[in-house]
Amino acid sequence: MPHDDLLQHASLIQPADAIEMLKADHRRIRKLFECYAATHEPAMKHRVATALFVALELHTQVEDHVFYPAFAEATNGAGHALVATNLEDHAQIEVCIEELRGLEAASEAFAATFHALRLTVERHVQHEERQLLPQAEVALAEQLEDLRDEMQAIKDQLLG
Repeated sequence: MPHDDLLQHASLIQPADAIEMLKADHRRIRKLFECYAATHEPAMKHRVATALFVALELHTQVEDHVFYPAFAEATNGAGHALVATNLEDHAQIEVCIEELRGLEAASEAFAATFHALRLTVERHVQHEERQLLPQAEVALAEQLEDLRDEMQAIKDQLLG
């Protein structure tokens, strides 16, 4: 399969720091959305969607439990507002994934909800990469490697 490496959750390359890890997650998630759109085989669509849901869940968990709290602690009210907005996005993403898991993959409802998920994720990633991550790079400069290690430990634990 040409996409088998994309469907695996383990990475042999250790990102330099927490921000690079999050950006690598964003790239992988974008590629999974692209792969899903380019695939017409139902079994492959299902595999890609499943990998995408897991990738999104892993990503939101490490942000919610490690990265965002560290950023909020290191910043002021504006940083807290960025975190709050991103947490709202994560809640929307979680709702979409739960809905999708309960729908028939060939249904119009699945297609509509999947499209909504993609739009939410794309907006979220754009917002995060343009606003939150540049600020985090400065605010968390001394912690980025430690945060990466903590985030990787959570991913490893969740993937069991």
